[in-house]
Amino acid sequence: VATAAGGSYNVFQLPLESPNHGARSMAIAPEDSLASPFGWHDVDGAEGADYTITRGNNVHAYLDVVSNNGSQDDEPDGGADLIFDFPYDDNFEPDQMRDAAVTNLFYMNNMIHDITYQYGFTEETGNFQANNYGRGGTDDDHVHAEAQDGSGENNANFSTPADGGNGRMQMFLWNTNSNQLFIDGDGDITG
Repeated sequence: VATAAGGSYNVFQLPLESPNHGARSMAIAPEDSLASPFGWHDVDGAEGADYTITRGNNVHAYLDVVSNNGSQDDEPDGGADLIFDFPYDDNFEPDQMRDAAVTNLFYMNNMIHDITYQYGFTEETGNFQANNYGRGGTDDDHVHAEAQDGSGENNANFSTPADGGNGRMQMFLWNTNSNQLFIDGDGDITG
């Protein structure tokens, strides 16, 4: 169940880096009250979520499969209770777990925002937020986080313009058939 400000997200919670490092679990209202005082889904600075999709003050996470640098209305919707709990399985194809991927990207971007805030990456120093809540810096520069971006593979990138410009994070699909390492010879690590 979500709090007044926060949601619930079935994700690979920090400090987990990936599915190789552990299982998903529900992160319930994980936002930091100083860095994200009205929750992750707010933009107007008033109590209550302004979005029920993976969009808010710090980041707008969405699919960009066609690589046009914009949302195609492919944002998972957590409903009025902001519960983002979507199927994920290591045996699924990427198109079968898009909502889970976008939710995880939304969670990670917001966590990075809230953690770096504690180390001085605030509104005055040019962080990424749609609304700076009157705390300095330039508004309207939240991150555009693109999941399963179709413009590349086996990599990611993040453009970080000056304060007032939206950051753009492009997370490409990983082609599991490329760049594999095989070790020939005798011993325990052969294979």
